[in-house]
Amino acid sequence: MSSGPRGRPLLLEIASGSGQHAAHLAAALHEYDIQPSDVTSDLFGSIAAYTVGFSNVMLPPLLLNAAAADVWPRAAAAAAEAATATAAEASDATDTDAASFADAILCVNMCHISPLAATRGLLRGAGAALRRGSGLLFVYGPFTVDGRHTTDSNAAFDTSLRSRNPDWGYRDVTDMAAWAAGAGMEQLEVRDMPANNFMLVFRRQP
Repeated sequence: MSSGPRGRPLLLEIASGSGQHAAHLAAALHEYDIQPSDVTSDLFGSIAAYTVGFSNVMLPPLLLNAAAADVWPRAAAAAAEAATATAAEASDATDTDAASFADAILCVNMCHISPLAATRGLLRGAGAALRRGSGLLFVYGPFTVDGRHTTDSNAAFDTSLRSRNPDWGYRDVTDMAAWAAGAGMEQLEVRDMPANNFMLVFRRQP
């Protein structure tokens, strides 16, 4: 397993929200450093509160817009390096290969309640940020399968989301695989999860 800036594997969480997931990850994955992030700093205090006492959580959280795929992998790499390096060492994070710094990336319940650009950016950014040949992206949430909803309740929820914002809504598993392939990743698994959700697993290709 590759190592992050603190000499341990690094898991980056995209759209950490309140910080509950980061705390769970920190408790379950002692061998990993957990790097939370979110699109605004509004919940950074909550993330810090939920993860208090976990030495493997890297704070402060990163201010990271998933849609900005041309920016966030390098910005996150630089921030991760800066957490444990001197200013001179941290400046190396802008080098060509330095954007590949994460051993795993997790994104929970973002794709359906954010613009499509955020989902596409997540996949493109992960394709740059993950270690070549081994880095894994885990995307959790509700999705359609071959253009169809898995339940009537999911269809109703999708309609409700799109009525609130036409750029929100369920993404399709097949589209996710195609977008990931375009970002240099392969889909390894589509796992059924509770409450009609899925866990999509991708790996960055060598």
